[in-house]
Amino acid sequence: MPILTNTADQPDEPRRGAVWSIAETDRELDSNLIRLPAGEHIPAHVGAEVDTLVHVVSGHGALLTEEGEEPLRAGDVALLPRRTVRGFRAGEDGLEYLTVHRRRQSLRIGSNPDSGTGPDGTRPADA
Repeated sequence: MPILTNTADQPDEPRRGAVWSIAETDRELDSNLIRLPAGEHIPAHVGAEVDTLVHVVSGHGALLTEEGEEPLRAGDVALLPRRTVRGFRAGEDGLEYLTVHRRRQSLRIGSNPDSGTGPDGTRPADA
């Protein structure tokens, strides 16, 4: 069954962070609507092992990369390849953006990352 969400109709709280995420457990994609209030930022960091698509839903700000800053405004789409440096800075009216990427599996303590299975031979549970 399809999941329908309107990104323009989200609650005022939380003021910062993920205001919406896919809750369906049986999925192959992850998606989050991230909110940054005016002037706040997510420091530049190396991204995870997945390519990430970012769509700016509202506001404006900047994408922080190794090469500097790229302006962001509503409607912009950016592809952030895996393991690249990225960060975000919100402008004076804040920044909301949707991220979409392949779902990553979480590791359990005692799992063997080389084989993809735990000590009992089972695969790690999805996050």
